[in-house]
Amino acid sequence: MKKYLAALATTAVISTAPQAFALDDTLTVRGLITPVACTPTFSGGGVIDLGRISSGDLNEEENTLVGSHPLTLTVNCNAAATFSINPIDNNPGTALDGWFGLGLTDDGKKLGFFYPEILRATADASAADPIESNDSGTTWAKADSAQPGYWLSVANTGDTDPIEAQVVTMDFKVETYIAATRELDLTNDVNIDGSATFEIVY
Repeated sequence: MKKYLAALATTAVISTAPQAFALDDTLTVRGLITPVACTPTFSGGGVIDLGRISSGDLNEEENTLVGSHPLTLTVNCNAAATFSINPIDNNPGTALDGWFGLGLTDDGKKLGFFYPEILRATADASAADPIESNDSGTTWAKADSAQPGYWLSVANTGDTDPIEAQVVTMDFKVETYIAATRELDLTNDVNIDGSATFEIVY
């Protein structure tokens, strides 16, 4: 910036020097348009700690619910904008039933999944309807959960068209399930490794 200002000053001196008879001059308008920036933040740092789970407490024949935790996602933008939230499973090869995977057992079996149910949503502190799209925002429908492959957004109550907002919140109940243990090797400790990224799409 300092070099740019110096160049302008030099130009001005030359153009007004004696014997200079310029009949026109140029006005230059410069600037930079920056895109709206939105920052997503999870409550609690986005960490759900299930602690130690005894394999003896797990069901052999069906999925076992091992945790149900509240979680809030807040998206803050520097100006009102229409945007979507793209939930990405960071362990896609371990997913069960289309939800978010928890990793694999030592013998390569899928350990389970977590399911973020949407309880409520707001747009700039007003109640809003959560909506989802499975075609990258072309069409929208009401949403009741966050799921890989489905973009999320908010609409006015009773509508399904995305709206502009500066601050959006979504309250979730995150339920975590371990798969039926009859096919799992749990003779050793197994780490539960669920991870998802919620990406903002403009």
